[in-house]
Amino acid sequence: MKNTITLLLLFIGFISSKAQTATSITNLQTPTIDETSGLIFYNNKLITHTDSGGEAKLYEINTITGAITRIVSIANATNFDWEDIAQDATHIYIGDIGNNGGNRTNLKVYKISKADYNDADNTATAEIISYSYANQTDFTENVNNNNWDAEALISYNNKLLIFTKNWANSSTNVYSIPKTSGTYSAVLESSYNVNGLLTGADTSADESVVFLTGYSTSAAPFLYTIHNIPANSFDVFSGTVSPKIANIVSFGNQVEALALFQTTANQYKLYLSNERFSTFVGPIPFVFPAKLWSMDIDASTLGISDPTSDFTIRLYPNPVEDVLKLSRIVDEITIYDFWGRKITTKYFTEELGLGNLNSGIYRTEIRIGNWTTIKKVVKR
Repeated sequence: MKNTITLLLLFIGFISSKAQTATSITNLQTPTIDETSGLIFYNNKLITHTDSGGEAKLYEINTITGAITRIVSIANATNFDWEDIAQDATHIYIGDIGNNGGNRTNLKVYKISKADYNDADNTATAEIISYSYANQTDFTENVNNNNWDAEALISYNNKLLIFTKNWANSSTNVYSIPKTSGTYSAVLESSYNVNGLLTGADTSADESVVFLTGYSTSAAPFLYTIHNIPANSFDVFSGTVSPKIANIVSFGNQVEALALFQTTANQYKLYLSNERFSTFVGPIPFVFPAKLWSMDIDASTLGISDPTSDFTIRLYPNPVEDVLKLSRIVDEITIYDFWGRKITTKYFTEELGLGNLNSGIYRTEIRIGNWTTIKKVVKR
């Protein structure tokens, strides 16, 4: 009993932590959207859907009460495992991309015309974009211990970007597919060690900032932003990655989705939703209802817009044979291989020896103070 009481006190301490930065708005309508999994802000409304085994429907929800105000059925779709939703100027994209076992061969994205979605008949018909991962050769089922699951999707430039939820190494890989209907091999574009599991993504309207959310292995929710992404590049993590913002909502609320819109030149409103979660501490049950949260973001606090910042780092020679040099001393540099596995870290340095590495493409994560940037390195 003593151990149970201790665990209970620790648990209550987590859920009452002052670390969260988002504000709880309301519970979502139960049980229909207990499994909220994706979120977009469109026509001044929030739209969500449920995940594995749910109905093939989109739900418009009231941002104050959490009530469902409209339901749109996708006539030719099946909710095998819908995990995120994205949009561009003309279409909505639903990612049937969940793959906990790592063995799916029917991954797809449903593409819906906004004109069709807006019709008063509350039904829409989707185009289908099917895909597989170009570098996946093993389809053996490995539940919650593979790198082929995904829960985050964005529209970016003229492509769709899928962010994997890597159970095996707590990183994410970013794959691109076209926006047109057909069957494709998803191309690996970028990787990053998020030290957790990504569950949602969105971009600013001009696609200059990417927002990512998820939770750590201890279930603590987090947020990242990426900005200064090179023009016409799908290697999004080659931009400037913000420091990890931990505990964005209170512990126990598993954030599954986010939606962003810009309110002023430097201000953003971020909505987040978490699914219903229940657990026991000893014999005592705890239930966390599906919730909607909001977060007002000042661009300057996340380094989204900082024209005075001098954070230019040049790596040379690149390609490199032996010693990689940096144009200034950095607080920390870590190098990862193509699959996101950490190779080495060095502190307070302006060079890094790579002579023992095999030829190939590597990623460096460089930190100076609170700023982080990612750069590719080619080893000859």
